[in-house]
Amino acid sequence: MLHLHPLDPLTSDEISLSSRIIRNNKQSPHGWIFNSVILIEPPKSELAPRLLSNDSLNGVFPRKSFTLLIERGTGKVFEVVVNLTSGVVEKFDQAKTGQQPTLSPEDCFESEKIVKENAEVQERCKKLGLDNMELVTADPWSVGYNGEPEFENIRLVQLFMYSRNFAGDNHYAHPLNFVVVVDLIAGKVISIDDLPIHNDFTPQKDDNIKIPRAINNYDPEFLPENFMRKDLKPLEVHQPKGPSFSVIGNEISWQKFRIRIGFNYREGLVLYDVRYQDGEKLRPLIYRASLSEMVVPYGDPRPPFHRKCAFDIGDYGLGFCSNSLELGCDCLGTIKYFDGILNTHDGEPTTIKNAVCLHEEDAGTLHKHTEYRTGKAVVARSRRLVISFVVTVVNYEYAYYWSFYQDGSINFEVKATGELSTNLLADGADSGEFGTVIFPNVIGQFHQHIFCMRIDPMFDGLLNSVAVGDIRALAQGTKENRYNNGFTVDEKVFKTSKSSVTDVNSSTSRYWKILNPSSIHAYTKKPVGWKLIPSSGSFPGLLAGPESYIRKRAGFATHSVWVTKQRDDELFAGGLYINQSKGGNGVAKWVERDENICNEDVVLWHSFGVTHIPRAEDFPLMPMETTGFTLKPLNFFLGNPGIDVQPPSKSSNKSKLADKCCESGRK
Repeated sequence: MLHLHPLDPLTSDEISLSSRIIRNNKQSPHGWIFNSVILIEPPKSELAPRLLSNDSLNGVFPRKSFTLLIERGTGKVFEVVVNLTSGVVEKFDQAKTGQQPTLSPEDCFESEKIVKENAEVQERCKKLGLDNMELVTADPWSVGYNGEPEFENIRLVQLFMYSRNFAGDNHYAHPLNFVVVVDLIAGKVISIDDLPIHNDFTPQKDDNIKIPRAINNYDPEFLPENFMRKDLKPLEVHQPKGPSFSVIGNEISWQKFRIRIGFNYREGLVLYDVRYQDGEKLRPLIYRASLSEMVVPYGDPRPPFHRKCAFDIGDYGLGFCSNSLELGCDCLGTIKYFDGILNTHDGEPTTIKNAVCLHEEDAGTLHKHTEYRTGKAVVARSRRLVISFVVTVVNYEYAYYWSFYQDGSINFEVKATGELSTNLLADGADSGEFGTVIFPNVIGQFHQHIFCMRIDPMFDGLLNSVAVGDIRALAQGTKENRYNNGFTVDEKVFKTSKSSVTDVNSSTSRYWKILNPSSIHAYTKKPVGWKLIPSSGSFPGLLAGPESYIRKRAGFATHSVWVTKQRDDELFAGGLYINQSKGGNGVAKWVERDENICNEDVVLWHSFGVTHIPRAEDFPLMPMETTGFTLKPLNFFLGNPGIDVQPPSKSSNKSKLADKCCESGRK
């Protein structure tokens, strides 16, 4: 077996080996669906100390895989651990009844095929004037759990229906009036529900329903010949001496940062062992960071829209949904790509080429000062390293960007784009209270996108604490504040996990600080730290009510920050099995242990997002909507760590005046 780092993702050979070992040891008369095959990371308590002491890792940790198996015919789910080094199946346990793994791409394609071949669906389409099923599309959505007994303990997909006028046409401009529910294990349609198309709760079932046929396309192939802009001149990103980063395997070095990356079917990109070279010290910052869960609840309460809620990470998997990025489109400049190696239902490897992009960008001014007495200016340009991947979850695209800056800052940004999941509006009806008319007879429903980042810190060591900081104006008219101009900052260190459950507060410029009580700053005489700054001053939290199953399943989306003690098996904010779960698991449950989190090995969970009230401008293709957060050093270094960045020069960046270039465009 090749020499691999203990945190390297499974290779193609390892995925094949894992599946072969399982088949040879555990057979089923029905056959197996290999839902997912993933690396089992070594215990942090054993690996992290060796990383920090730079001990040899050769042969120390056996390579292990974790597979979620589904038995064909019965739908039974099994959790399997294989020791790839010894070839031994170490665990083969059946999951609890009702626990459902992620929907794979094959599940989504198969469910659409089942729907389009169903006789009742075909008959409904014919009544709507749709005779060619090749022009009918069915968007696969997870069903979730809503206490409906007819759906209990069945592996389900619900599919919202659309049509096209021709191959490649934007089907979201042509929504149909029904949704289909499929039993994946039985391979059949089990329910067809009419959708409300007025502003009340009553589906229209008569024969007068008209499907909107007006065209609204975004693909340049289907736009008028003279429609596209022609006045934009080339902008080249050129690095004649190559990039400033270096890559060995999955380890990246750039401008004093050292970062290891991984990739899996569920989280997609994972950061490991992030460090910063501070003088002679390579200081540890983050042991592991990934987007652990997200929820997209829709606010239309009219059945069956109450089932329209997706947990895109646990229901579909960011890795499974990742794009193969294209040079010159998704990233500009000198690019390094990393492939994503996942598995098929047969347990064999499949490769997403160019799943992760690594490149550099100019990020504006890093710092500047002009000595006004002499007119001398000192300025440095900021460069950032960007590690990104893009996923398509049915209709939506999410572009995820980790950016590292020369001043030590780390930024995470989500850019949401893609298509709105549309629904039909009858002639003469208005949009009511739950959506926006974005095109004639087409509604974009109100919804939220709430993400939860799992940050496993190791700032200057494995034992950290977390504090919340609030800016406070001093009391007026006191002896200490006689001129009434004073304000200060209050920092409170969380003692136990329950006390850590807190929210964004824009009125106090709230931030959170991850600190190391054992590492004292030379100047401040206080623990060094980094602060987490939300990108938005507000966070509405989950709007679904306290008694809703959505809230029971998405407890992580109800508050901005949670802190728990680190556990290797607590990676997902909503729990391992979020698809069709009844809730009650995840970080909202784990904080109830109320464990000591002061000077411990802790994990910070940060929830953030947007509430999306669609606009007409979001159709036919939505401009980027952004959210995220920043991690900044807070009295961690002895000064500006970017002060050694050299001033820019015109000879290297090739800047020139635009005056002469622009003369030809003036009239």
